[in-house]
Amino acid sequence: MIDVQMWGDVKCPWCWIGSRRLRAAAGEVPAEVRVRHRSFLLEPDGGPEPGRTIAELAVTEWGMEPPAWQAKSAAIRAEGRRENLEINLGTALGLDSRPAHRLLKLASARGLDEHAAWDAVFDAHLRRNKDIGDPAVIAELARSMGLAAADADALRAGPAFAEEVTADHREAVRRGIRSVPTVVIGDRMLAGSRSAGELAGFITGATAAR
Repeated sequence: MIDVQMWGDVKCPWCWIGSRRLRAAAGEVPAEVRVRHRSFLLEPDGGPEPGRTIAELAVTEWGMEPPAWQAKSAAIRAEGRRENLEINLGTALGLDSRPAHRLLKLASARGLDEHAAWDAVFDAHLRRNKDIGDPAVIAELARSMGLAAADADALRAGPAFAEEVTADHREAVRRGIRSVPTVVIGDRMLAGSRSAGELAGFITGATAAR
C-alpha cells in the first residue's frame, strides 16, 4: 500500500484540479495507492468580510490589475475544463473555509468517501458559488453526503472537528508546506499544479526510494 497525502484548501481551484489529477495518477501506478486529503488553511485566521466575490477581492485587496485577473481566471477555467470541471472563480465568494473543513473531517470520521466529500464541497464553492462558510449550506452539504441531521447540528452548535482541522494545518506548517496543493509521500513533497503524469512519476519515484 502506497500512502499518499494531499494538503489542500477547499477554496483553492488548483486543489480541485490537483485532486482529480492525483486520482488519475493513482490509477496509472502498478500498486495499490491510498490517497488521504489533509486540510490546509490559506487564511488560517479566517476569510475576508462575507459577501464579496473573488473577482472583487482580486482587484481591490490583492492588488491585481483587471487584465491580469481576467487572464488568471481564464487560465484556471481552461485547466478545469481539461479535467471536466466547471470553475466559476470570479463569482465565487471570499470566505472562511474552516466550517467546510470541519464538515470534511466529520465525513471522514463517519467512513464516507473522502474524494466524493471533497468534490461536493469544491463543487459547491467553485461551480455553484455557494457560501460554504454558511451553516445552512454546511447542513445542506451534510445531508447530500448522507450524514445524519444530528451530525450537522453538532457542527453548528459547537467546535466539533475544529482541532482536527487545526492539527492538519499545523502539521503542514511543520513540514514546510507553504502553498497548495502539495502531495506528500513520507518525507518527499511535490507542490503546485502538476499533470497526472508528473504525479504518477512522483508516486513511483518516492516509492522506489523507500
